[in-house]
Amino acid sequence: MKFLVFCLIALSIADKFDQFRAFDEDEFGRTLIDTLQMQMSTGEPIGRFIEIMRNLETSIENEQKEDDKANNEYQSQCTEDIKVLQQESANLERRTVEIQSILDELEPLRSYKQGQADAKNAWKVETEKKLADLVKKRETEKAEFDKKVEEHDYATFVIETVRRMFSDKNQSFLQMNNESQWQKVRDYFINASEQAKKFEIKKSYSKMFNVFAEIANAAQTEDFQNSPTVNRIVNLCDLMLKQIEDSKSLETKAEQKRLNMFMLEKGNFDKDLTSLNNALAQLTAAILSLDNRIQDQKRDLSDYNARLAAKNKQSEDRGNECREKAYNYQLTREKREQKRQLVSQIIGAFSANQRDFAEYVKLRGQAGDFRGKNFQILGNPTED
Repeated sequence: MKFLVFCLIALSIADKFDQFRAFDEDEFGRTLIDTLQMQMSTGEPIGRFIEIMRNLETSIENEQKEDDKANNEYQSQCTEDIKVLQQESANLERRTVEIQSILDELEPLRSYKQGQADAKNAWKVETEKKLADLVKKRETEKAEFDKKVEEHDYATFVIETVRRMFSDKNQSFLQMNNESQWQKVRDYFINASEQAKKFEIKKSYSKMFNVFAEIANAAQTEDFQNSPTVNRIVNLCDLMLKQIEDSKSLETKAEQKRLNMFMLEKGNFDKDLTSLNNALAQLTAAILSLDNRIQDQKRDLSDYNARLAAKNKQSEDRGNECREKAYNYQLTREKREQKRQLVSQIIGAFSANQRDFAEYVKLRGQAGDFRGKNFQILGNPTED
């Protein structure tokens, strides 16, 4: 029955209490009305509630002023911190650009020096090959000359030996009969001809010795000591010795000329190789120095890039922190402003409709809901 009475009362004054009920729907407003209800329950003057509300409004405003000041100081510090961090980032970035600029100069220079070194090295390899070919050619020429000298000397030895048979009047040789003497001469030349067939260059000596052998063979019927063939052979020997000597002399002069040319060409190659080795040594040292400088610059660039990334991250984090702080400040300010407005509205509503407000609070308390939840439902006819 009591519940029904209150329902009827609530429905009859619903329109009059709409504003008060709106306060009660807000958690902070409900707390304020709870405070008023406590004030009324203790019998303290209603004016005391107004004083409390005004003090609360002033306190909220003072808190907001302090918060505004703290936020302004904090955001100013944020601006200064971010400015410093951005300047440090700019300095680091400028330094990375400077280092990259140095690398952009050093690396092409290093490539150019390496190209020079490669060209010099290729030239050196080609020069060494030419020198090796020249030395090999010279060795071949020297071996050929030595072989010619050897063959000349053998022919000279053979002819001089035969000539001495006729000119030295060797007793053992002269004591032979004619046939034995001529046969010995013939056999000697035949053996020499066979030996000369093994010659690599002067193969004509074999034919020449055969001619001597044939002459000796044809003179076997002649008296050796009075034979005209003896003088003929001696003259031929002298002639051949002269020709061999002349040929050897020409070969020696040609050999000397080849040797002189070889020494000249070898000297030029040696000079070129010395110059190339010096140039390569200088280029190698220059490339090594450039490699060290490039490595140092790359190390510095990596270090500065890492520092720049860290500084940018620090600046970004600081910016996020400041924005989050500003966002939280704005939320707090809005909530505080809502509370201040609510306090101001309650003060205004209470001052203008003190009797109705007191009646609302009284009915709210009689409904048995100190927090106002049940009364809120009863006082709102639109709720089930």
